[in-house]
Amino acid sequence: MTFRNMVAENGLRWVAVLAGFTILAACSGSSGSSKTGSSAPASSARMASTNNDTKKKFQDCTKLLMDSLQKPTAPYHFSYKAQENINPKFPMDKTAKPEVGPVELEGDFSPDEISLTSVRGKEKTEHKAAKTDQLAWSMTALDTSGPILSTGMMLAFGQLVAQSSGSDSVGGVPADKYDFDTSSATGSTKAGLDIAKAMLTNIQSTKGTVWIEKSTGKLVKFNIDADYADKNSNSWKEHYEGVVTPK
Repeated sequence: MTFRNMVAENGLRWVAVLAGFTILAACSGSSGSSKTGSSAPASSARMASTNNDTKKKFQDCTKLLMDSLQKPTAPYHFSYKAQENINPKFPMDKTAKPEVGPVELEGDFSPDEISLTSVRGKEKTEHKAAKTDQLAWSMTALDTSGPILSTGMMLAFGQLVAQSSGSDSVGGVPADKYDFDTSSATGSTKAGLDIAKAMLTNIQSTKGTVWIEKSTGKLVKFNIDADYADKNSNSWKEHYEGVVTPK
């Protein structure tokens, strides 16, 4: 994939993620809100508040992770392993088919240096950049954006059905844990998801678990599966997992 294609693809992904959050928020407005007047039960108000808090965390956590990868303020390791479509022609070329293969990234980040090894299919690349070399730093940062934007799209859908599953520790960092499965959506929530899917993506359903750091709201661990199908009778499955470990 050329540098220009990488920039264009990641830009489109980011637009899609932002659009996904916006559309889903609009579609879920009626189901996600609750009247809190004197006649409304206090439990309903608390539930609405909890749901809104979860959605806000899902909307912010990938951006905060992206910021920390591109502008690290402390040393840490980021590991990403996935099975994704690796055909650069799909879906832009209508005759192309999805090809699922390995996409991996192992990176050591610090305020002054980033070192990355990335794999996409059979192609392996290595980058090492010092903060003083702005071009190399930007190229290295670009490699990290794809995995985060893919994850962000999953969470744009998952936010509507996410449920807290307690607290955990990720690399010694306290984190809130959430589970989601969009195939469980019903009523107006399902209607909102269906509208967003029709407008934005070939995602049919997605499920997984994410861990969000308590103190910063940053995504620090995720394990997600997604089912895809398009109008040309192509169907495939993808998997994404990643973890941030302080050093």
